[in-house]
Amino acid sequence: MHPGDSGTGTKTEQLHEMLVDPAWYPAHAVMLFAVVLVTAGLWALNREAEEPLRPITKAVALISSVMVVGTTIHLLQPLNADAIADGHNNALSVLMYLVEPLDGIWALAIGTLAVLGGLRRSIGNVVTAALCAVGAVGFALAALTIPYTDRFDALFPMGGLVGLWMILIGATRALRRADRAKVPRVRPRPAVRRS
Repeated sequence: MHPGDSGTGTKTEQLHEMLVDPAWYPAHAVMLFAVVLVTAGLWALNREAEEPLRPITKAVALISSVMVVGTTIHLLQPLNADAIADGHNNALSVLMYLVEPLDGIWALAIGTLAVLGGLRRSIGNVVTAALCAVGAVGFALAALTIPYTDRFDALFPMGGLVGLWMILIGATRALRRADRAKVPRVRPRPAVRRS
C-alpha cells in the first residue's frame, strides 16, 4: 500500500514521485493509526512492567509518543511536494528531515526492549527477542540510510518481525490476563474463636 518510486532520478525526484502518489495519504493514515495503537500498548506495558524493566518500558513508550508526532508530520508531507521538487526548504521540509531518523530510533528502542524483556522472560522470551531484534536492526538500517542510499531498502520488510513480536506479546499477555480472571478468588474464612 505504501507508494513506491520508479527508482530513477535523484533522491528528491524519487521523494516527489511518492508524495504525489494517491496512495500516500491512506497508507500513512494507517501507519499513524498503528503507531498510536503501539504507543498505547507500550504505555500499558509500562504500567505492568516489573521494576528492573520499568525505566526501559517508559523510555520506549516516550520514544513512541514522539514517533506519533513524527508520523503525523510525515503524513502531511504531500502538502510540501512542490517545494521539495523545486529544491526549496521550508518549515515542513526541515521538520521532515528532523523526524525521519525517528523510524530507525523507534525500531531500535523496541528491539532493545524485546531483548531485555526476553532475557528476563518477563516480556516474551529469547526466541521472540531474537526475532524482534533482527527485524529492528534491519528496519533501522534501511530507515536511517534512506536519505542517502537505496542500498538497504530491501530490509524495510524486516520491520514485520517487530510487528510480529508486538502481536505475540500482546496476545500472550491477553491470554494470561484471561486465565487469571478465570481463577476464582478464595476468600479467607473468618477465624473461629474457641471458648
